[in-house]
Amino acid sequence: MNPAEKNQIEIIIRNFHESKQYVPYFTDLKQHETFGVIFNSLEEEQVEEVKALIKKYIREDIANKKTKGGELFKRFFDLNEAKFWDFRLLNDSAEDQENENFQKLGKEIENELFKYEGILTEKMLQQEKGLDKVLGSFYNIVYSYFPKMNLVK
Repeated sequence: MNPAEKNQIEIIIRNFHESKQYVPYFTDLKQHETFGVIFNSLEEEQVEEVKALIKKYIREDIANKKTKGGELFKRFFDLNEAKFWDFRLLNDSAEDQENENFQKLGKEIENELFKYEGILTEKMLQQEKGLDKVLGSFYNIVYSYFPKMNLVK
């Protein structure tokens, strides 16, 4: 892919994230109402390039979070990167939500995120600021990378 094509794909990824409130998977891009035809016609090597651009976007998005919740999510990502990518992959498939691996890894991640929620709650109570808004923002970040997190039992 040439640089202009990569740039266009990055814009599509960013726009999808902003409009749908979660970072797309390649399968989402294939189903896109406008650009799906293009993504469906890509060769395997190009598909891998698009997937790499999605990963790059995620890394940059996490690194650029400036809120307290965003900083804590970045810490979670840095300490649990392998689990992050494994669970993100499991979130992509509709069949995987009943899968034992999805449930087991989802529970591990959920428990880890509860620790960060506790840290965030403690900080906000000390500052006597809007806890609900901050926690809501934190979980918006979580769901933007794991859109099927709510299916963990």
